[in-house]
Amino acid sequence: MRVCSIINSLTTGGAEVLVSALSAEFARLGDRALVVALCDAETVGNSAETEARMAEQIRSVGADFLSLGLSSRRNPLMGAIKLRAALRGFEPDIIHCHTVRALPMATIGLRAIPTVLTHHNTHIPFPTWLFKVFDQMTQGYVAIGAEVEEILRRHASGKIVRIPNAANRSFTAGVPRTLAQGVKSILSVGTISEQKNYRLILDVASALKAARSIDPLPVFRIAGGGADLQKLRAQTKERALDDIVEFLGERSDVPKLMQESDLYLNVSLFEGMPLTLLEAMASGLPIVATDVPGNRELVHDNENGKKPPLGDANAIAQSVCEVLEDPDLHRKLSVGSLEKSREFSIDRTASKHRILYKELADQNRDRSWYPPKEVAEREPSTPQ
Repeated sequence: MRVCSIINSLTTGGAEVLVSALSAEFARLGDRALVVALCDAETVGNSAETEARMAEQIRSVGADFLSLGLSSRRNPLMGAIKLRAALRGFEPDIIHCHTVRALPMATIGLRAIPTVLTHHNTHIPFPTWLFKVFDQMTQGYVAIGAEVEEILRRHASGKIVRIPNAANRSFTAGVPRTLAQGVKSILSVGTISEQKNYRLILDVASALKAARSIDPLPVFRIAGGGADLQKLRAQTKERALDDIVEFLGERSDVPKLMQESDLYLNVSLFEGMPLTLLEAMASGLPIVATDVPGNRELVHDNENGKKPPLGDANAIAQSVCEVLEDPDLHRKLSVGSLEKSREFSIDRTASKHRILYKELADQNRDRSWYPPKEVAEREPSTPQ
């Protein structure tokens, strides 16, 4: 099977990391897998170095990567022309859009190929009536979790299949974690963005510092890049928190960072099914996460973590204290994370995607993806 997955750009976001992991699984199973980015990383403010590293990882497992090189406006017509030209030699059996921006391009340029859409969040940043338009452009939707599925069933029609996210094979703990002696390490991973709400971590750090309820104070480590990174670093210094809050930038060694940590902290405003929580669970980390859509599907109070209310820095700080000050609770939550992580395996997630792809491709066998010869001759064969 030939699978083309389309993303906005190649970066360390959850959707992009999942697509990379799935492509590796597809290649391992003998499929041809191609990841297509609409834009170069720097065009939309992402790291070119990270893009190059992730592209090399994709190619090293037998899949491939290319960027259409669109501008930040991602013009649908230009995108359709470039996508059609880029895929002429690949001849995909399925196109999986991991961004709604790709749907018009796939529909205009490659109408005969079955197309799937995954929406990776419980937040809808566009008018919900657009799902009626998307219904005409897709043969199926993938819901990454129960709350995302509920949204899709409320606003979209057609085939909807729930396929949970999963961490890649790099994340594993094997045995429950033991609470470290001395300074504890709290890890958060993700792009510096409004959604991730990292300013709240500064409030949590301030609350802990003021209360002095943990001695020595834990260190908060935030791995992720983004346009607001320098601003947050400046705010951290202004609030005299730079001794206990570290911004690590984009990192390629997240599995190692998780192994070095004692607790995973997520303070997002909303999520879909956060891949970083799945990675933390697979690493055996206890979790403190805000009680918001996406998080609440994975984190269960006193089983694998704590879910304090969103926006309450004192309640979050109290949850952190409870986990880091009680070795027995820490171990219990670590065991719970490992047990919960077994529900989400990348091989099972890849298998469910392949079953969906095969079903849609088989329904489409009598339709060729190639344009009529006279049309093909009129269209450019290489991206412009």
